Amino acid sequence: MVLVAAMAIQNAVHRVHLGSAPPSTLMTGTTTQIMIDLADRIYTRQGEMGQPGSRLVPMSTNVLVFAIGCGAAAVLYARFGVWCFVLPPIVAAISVIVRVTEPTKRNS
Repeated sequence: MVLVAAMAIQNAVHRVHLGSAPPSTLMTGTTTQIMIDLADRIYTRQGEMGQPGSRLVPMSTNVLVFAIGCGAAAVLYARFGVWCFVLPPIVAAISVIVRVTEPTKRNS
């Protein structure tokens, strides 16, 4: 839990004080930004105008889809064991084959 707290502090400091710099983390940063936006929405004084929260829904959707993917991976691993690790290279190989065999577009 100390490491989780350290990651949360890192992300909060980055979001609040280094907002224009690129993020040093991805999913933790997204989750931290969602919590900051929720806190801003809850604790905004009546006369203050905060950010509209337009990024709250897309970021929450990203976290939800990530969680669903993690759950699907866990189910696949529980069902097929280490054989589930065969699927990503197959999908990558198919992607490369499709890309290589795709006719090139020429600008004329």
